[in-house]
Amino acid sequence: MTYNLIMFSRHNVVRCAWLLILLSGLLLVACQDNVPAPATDPSPIIDPNAAPAAPATAVSQPAPANTTPPTPTAVPLTPTPTPEPLAALVNNQPLYLDDYEKELARYEQALLELGQAPEQNYRSIVLEALIDRLLIIQAAANAGLIVTPEMVEEKLTELRGSTQSEADFNAWLEANQWSEEEFRQALVAEMLTALMRDRVTAGVPFVAEQVRARYIQVVDAALAAQILAQIRAGADFATLARQYSRDPATAPSGGDLGFFARGSLLVPELEEAAMALQPGETSEVIVVNNSDGSQTFYLIQVIERDPQRPLSASMRYTLLTQTFTTWLQQQRSQANVQRFVNTE
Repeated sequence: MTYNLIMFSRHNVVRCAWLLILLSGLLLVACQDNVPAPATDPSPIIDPNAAPAAPATAVSQPAPANTTPPTPTAVPLTPTPTPEPLAALVNNQPLYLDDYEKELARYEQALLELGQAPEQNYRSIVLEALIDRLLIIQAAANAGLIVTPEMVEEKLTELRGSTQSEADFNAWLEANQWSEEEFRQALVAEMLTALMRDRVTAGVPFVAEQVRARYIQVVDAALAAQILAQIRAGADFATLARQYSRDPATAPSGGDLGFFARGSLLVPELEEAAMALQPGETSEVIVVNNSDGSQTFYLIQVIERDPQRPLSASMRYTLLTQTFTTWLQQQRSQANVQRFVNTE
């Protein structure tokens, strides 16, 4: 298995990334004429702190004087309302089946327009993204974050202004299976997510300790040991990387990964080893067990260290994404989630 070691993009970062990427894409695509946007969750935002509506009370009127009591008649039974079917309950907050099915339709339509076939587990992807959405909204409410109607109206006006006419904007809504109210609720969700993201990632720095390193990746334990022996005997690491490393992205440059901060590599074992080395030092053979049962063997050599190096935009994005993803995983681990749909 070949790894791209530096995580300059993590579009597979789980359910949270799907939600953020699609919402961002929605706003970008909405600014283009006659181009349908990717799907975004339209399900209504439910205020978990809202009090239930008070039941109506009958007002009794005094009977007119000197009237004959009416003949008793049977009182028709009031049918018991049928509960709206649920897709899930998230901390006792409902995710309705109708909203889940609408989102499935939008997701399928977006993939069709992109010329892509749905993933085998796309129903689960959609459901879990909607669950994450509710968790983010609940956390935002607990943190006292709010989106006012004026903020939503301002954003909606901005999007309307990006099209040539009101009719074009309405046609775009219809083409993407949105009612205006559903779209407003999607904007609320996106804006709350942005507020929560900024709060969670406020501590991500702009500078951090970084190392520059190069590495060799092979799939044979004996070969890894042989390469290490050559390095210990004085052979040039970069030359051996060009000769033996199985990573086509870095092998031509002698395995050079450039500078990276903690949390930037896809292989944590490799990153941990690099952070423990000083310039010129080479690690022992690092054995990584892959999900398919195979093993990959690495050697890494540190070239430079910089205790306070500015993070590149892509690297800081990686750290921001990682921070938010970790936070969302914690929300999930603490949540009470019940699922009622079969996503197979």
